[in-house]
Amino acid sequence: MLVVSLILNGVVLGSILLLSSLGLTLIYGVGRIVNFAHGALFSLGAMSAVWFTALGLPFWLALLLALVVVGLLGIAMDWGLLARIRDRPMIDSLLLTFGIAMLITGALYESGGRNVQALVPPEILSGTFHLFGVALPVYRLFVTVLSILLTVALLIFLKKSKWGLRVRAANDNGEMAACLSINRDTLMHSVVGVSAALVAISGAAAAPIFNAYAIVGDKILILAFMTVILGGLGSLRGAIVAAYVVGLIIVFGEAYSGGQGGLLVLFLLVMAMLVRWPRGFFGEGRIE
Repeated sequence: MLVVSLILNGVVLGSILLLSSLGLTLIYGVGRIVNFAHGALFSLGAMSAVWFTALGLPFWLALLLALVVVGLLGIAMDWGLLARIRDRPMIDSLLLTFGIAMLITGALYESGGRNVQALVPPEILSGTFHLFGVALPVYRLFVTVLSILLTVALLIFLKKSKWGLRVRAANDNGEMAACLSINRDTLMHSVVGVSAALVAISGAAAAPIFNAYAIVGDKILILAFMTVILGGLGSLRGAIVAAYVVGLIIVFGEAYSGGQGGLLVLFLLVMAMLVRWPRGFFGEGRIE
């Protein structure tokens, strides 16, 4: 029973990591940007959902608004800042996104983020259900299903839409995409916006589990980066598989070794992957 419970909770954590990791993968694949502000956007999504419900808005609308508001912020962030250093060395984007993360975190601290705040889900998502003889909160099932549905929708959109065709072209060969008259700046505005929206809905949906405060996204950022490395830089299907691998490692590691045992195991796995399989699980990742 313990093993089944750990597996289910690992899947829940993997589902939370899934949307965050896909956002990082999209940004890196198209723009070669390592976005250190991703964790702060997760925190902003969680805090935004709390603020919207405090205004009396329904839980469902709060989730939607968190996605939209943070997504628009992502577009503005790329248009106003990241676009200015588009062709400069990667270290510049690292420093810039780290500064953006500090700015967002500071703003959250001044807006109530110093205190842990709870987001209460609606009554329909309260209670527990039993699966394989193990009781699991209904809300955790909701988070898992939501993440999977959004991931499937994103993958279908990437495959079927003109926007998705441009994203895949830029991901495969940025120079050739430019030769085909794909506007890189416009495309990156939308990609960063979609990435921010994904991590925001992940943070908002996870708020009833992790609560909401200014630095709640810091650990998620670390885990998301490890997920992207394991899956391979720029590989979407690698990120999907890696998200659940990371979730299971963290849950099992903490259950059997206590403390930060799960993180230690994960660090060792990431180091082994970087040495032996730097392109990730499916050999699709980039080495740059």
